[in-house]
Amino acid sequence: MPLISVIIPVYNVEKYLERCLESVLCQTLRDIEIICVNDGSADNSLEILNKYAGSDNRIKVISKENGGLSDARNKGLEFVSAPYTAFVDSDDWIDERTFEEAYKAIEKYKTDFVCFASQKVYENGKVEIQKLPFNGFQKMNYKKFRKTPVTVWSKIFNTSIIKEHECVFPKGYNYEDNVFWMMYYPWVKSGYYINKPFYNYFQRADSIIYSDKKLFRYINLIPIIFEYYKNHNLLDKYGDDLSGRFKDYLKMDFNDAMRG
Repeated sequence: MPLISVIIPVYNVEKYLERCLESVLCQTLRDIEIICVNDGSADNSLEILNKYAGSDNRIKVISKENGGLSDARNKGLEFVSAPYTAFVDSDDWIDERTFEEAYKAIEKYKTDFVCFASQKVYENGKVEIQKLPFNGFQKMNYKKFRKTPVTVWSKIFNTSIIKEHECVFPKGYNYEDNVFWMMYYPWVKSGYYINKPFYNYFQRADSIIYSDKKLFRYINLIPIIFEYYKNHNLLDKYGDDLSGRFKDYLKMDFNDAMRG
């Protein structure tokens, strides 16, 4: 049985896909399964996935009609069999020690997640390291949660929390990691932070985050998150935390609009 399930959503990334797959396959922690979700790619991405799956039985290839990043990640979650879950975007890559160090921390401290630092890598070769606000084991509270990056690709998650509490990504929205992280938050007691830039976040001009110029995108996430907390009877306990988070979203939307 694998220790970590790695979900890789794939859509028209033939130029970058092999670099991503090699970085996952070369992990020093070998007991992983790699769930590649081909989200209706129109290039050679599927051929590349099938080639790698043919040479390494840890890779599962799932093909579906194009539905976007959230839909692909949700589909991948259906096939997870390991006790811990990770996400890697198909144009990014990770350090070979990422999963081994994260798993050691989880096993030693029994935390609900591990978060590792990342670095932005630009097409011109420029690198910007994104350090974490904490280091090592942390008992979690809202202040610490609020300072933690929302990106799911910078973490290892407890699969049982995801499945038991129905943590999913909202289809058709950008900044979808905010929703998943907010759904995961109420069930978290502790986390572990590794301040090493294990994740390489590739900055390409045609990526979704740069090509979408719509304004007021965070505000659209508020009803989704609110309904989740309402349906899971969390409003009484976490209402103040939600209020603070929603104010953050409104502020970020306003600042984006003023710059735009």
